[in-house]
Amino acid sequence: MPKIFKLILVLFLFSQIFSFPVGLAAYEFSHYVMDARTGKFLYGKNFKKKLHPASLTKMMTLYLIFNELQKKRMKLDDLVTISQNAASEPSSKLWLATGQRVSLRTLIRGAAIRSANDAATALGEHISGSEAKFADYMTLSAREMGMSKTTFKNAHGLTSPNHLSTPEDMAILARRLIFDFPEYYNLFGRQSVSALGKTLYNTNRRFLGAYRGSDGIKTGFTSLAGYNLAASASRGDIRVIGVIFGAGSVALRNKRMTELLDLGFANASQGTNFIPLSSIDLIPDLINKAGRNSLLNFSAIPVRRPNFLRSTAETGYEVSAQELEKILESVEETLIMESASNLNLPGASIFKEFNNPIKRPPSRPNLLLGKQIVSGVDTENQLKNRLKTKILVGFYYSKYNAEKDLPSILLSDSSLLKNVSTEISKEVFRDKIGFRIKIYPLSELNASRACAKIRSTGEICDTVE
Repeated sequence: MPKIFKLILVLFLFSQIFSFPVGLAAYEFSHYVMDARTGKFLYGKNFKKKLHPASLTKMMTLYLIFNELQKKRMKLDDLVTISQNAASEPSSKLWLATGQRVSLRTLIRGAAIRSANDAATALGEHISGSEAKFADYMTLSAREMGMSKTTFKNAHGLTSPNHLSTPEDMAILARRLIFDFPEYYNLFGRQSVSALGKTLYNTNRRFLGAYRGSDGIKTGFTSLAGYNLAASASRGDIRVIGVIFGAGSVALRNKRMTELLDLGFANASQGTNFIPLSSIDLIPDLINKAGRNSLLNFSAIPVRRPNFLRSTAETGYEVSAQELEKILESVEETLIMESASNLNLPGASIFKEFNNPIKRPPSRPNLLLGKQIVSGVDTENQLKNRLKTKILVGFYYSKYNAEKDLPSILLSDSSLLKNVSTEISKEVFRDKIGFRIKIYPLSELNASRACAKIRSTGEICDTVE
């Protein structure tokens, strides 16, 4: 017994000494709160950054199946044959078997309540024929809703390259679900449902039972995304929607959501009129009438390549100067005719405009380089004197959190990307000691502009001489 005790003690001490700091396992955290009546911003931070949405993805999958039901193109009792692709999805899942026939009603309950990945994939395949094609349909539907920063690559939300969204976009989607399909939205507020002879418990039941007025909507988690949540609550005539990406645990996620929705109710105005959502017409062949799995038909058609243009590898000889001149003339003519078409002008009139001689603009003064002297003044010293402003960003209780935010801060304005120094400095702010991000040297104009952009995201920023 003493030997076992010593072994346990040694292992415990070893784990304490060599364990990684908690901060290294932290997820990138962002959040957004919306007034559901108007779709207007109430509070948020980092909410435009593209991150992993995890199972919040299933909100779009369910939206599109609700759309099919509302348009009467499908029925809840329709049977879906489970593909091998759907059956092989990792958990969480309903453990559906290849070839099994399951009703739409069961798949919807599984995806909404249990967050079942096999159910979500089966729904997507049933709508579009394949998961890849359905993912394109999801992305195009997101654009129709105004979700400009979202790209879907699957129906369930498991981590996939370029499968990204933002808290702001997910709030837009949640609002759509609430008001476009009120007859189905109530499903997200149920504590449990029955399916396939089993009771499925809502993955969001803790928050639903704890927060007054909460009635939905969806949780999400992956090892890269962290703990995500889209939630909505109503009190009186006020309804707010909150979205969290990257919480560290279920408990922290629920705690942060409670704080966010409280802020939302505090900031929302009484008696605000509801702003109706614009009507959108979504059909599974929205991609294109041919039904190909591609988004290319929504891109501009490039200028046609001249028939006589061939590469050296194809023809065995290089293009001559005369041929190159002919190519350029052909491309110019094509561009001019396309411009005329876009402007609803006859080709001749626009050719006339292009043939008019163009006045050459005045030559630009030579750039001052090195220590060139102008009027007896050292230009390099002039530049140094102008770049004497610095900015202090954020306020953090740990240096690690400041370092984690630094890259996104630098990306907020082009003036912070080159020829600047950064420093995490200990500062006193509002009688508290913490860490702030210091960026310098900047011109007064660039510092003011950068701070304005940073403040617009909800972050603190001060300019200092």
